[in-house]
Amino acid sequence: MPITIIAVGNGGYNLASDIKNAKLFTDAKLIVCDTDNKELANNAAQADASVHLDEIRKAKSDLTGFVEDVISQVTDAILICATLGGQTGSIYAPLIALAAILKGKFVCSAFSMPFYFEGERKIKQAETAKMQLITASNFAIQQNNEMLKEIGNTDIANMNTPIIEAIKTAISSYSLIELASANNKEIQEIIPENYRKQKEKPLIWLRSDCYRGISDKDRKEVFDSFL
Repeated sequence: MPITIIAVGNGGYNLASDIKNAKLFTDAKLIVCDTDNKELANNAAQADASVHLDEIRKAKSDLTGFVEDVISQVTDAILICATLGGQTGSIYAPLIALAAILKGKFVCSAFSMPFYFEGERKIKQAETAKMQLITASNFAIQQNNEMLKEIGNTDIANMNTPIIEAIKTAISSYSLIELASANNKEIQEIIPENYRKQKEKPLIWLRSDCYRGISDKDRKEVFDSFL
């Protein structure tokens, strides 16, 4: 299945780059998008396409027109990469996911949640974005950065290693479509054991399609209900 990787914001670009460097989706097209022109210019050099995003305050279902330039360039399957908590990733990753799934695209989202020290505002914004991404994704992969301390990995250069290894393990045995239709309890066993046995919350968490068969109207309503 041809796939397009969409890097949302600079954190999303770092994750997308690590995925590309790990050769997980060797033929994937890479689109970078950002509200920051400087970051966008820096990251565009390694991408197949780049899209500047306008600054908006919330990801609402009636604002998908803001990502039409992104969606018009993707294949039938997309992998959205983002770090949640900041404005760009938290707003635009869910919006891109919603716009794509409403057009019949297969949507996989890979994202990280913020550290506790980043503050209550960022954590709350990330939780909202997480729920919207789950609503608009066929399959979701989450890394809880706070739990990196449980495996002794707080090195910024290697902080995406757990989510990369989890994706690698998952797609070595299943296609993305199979993962989307799998039993959620069973797919947790795909995750390397040291990434799912933390004291508070698992470092890595997978979620198959929670809204399979939902109408577009109802999906939009659920999406907006988290705001």
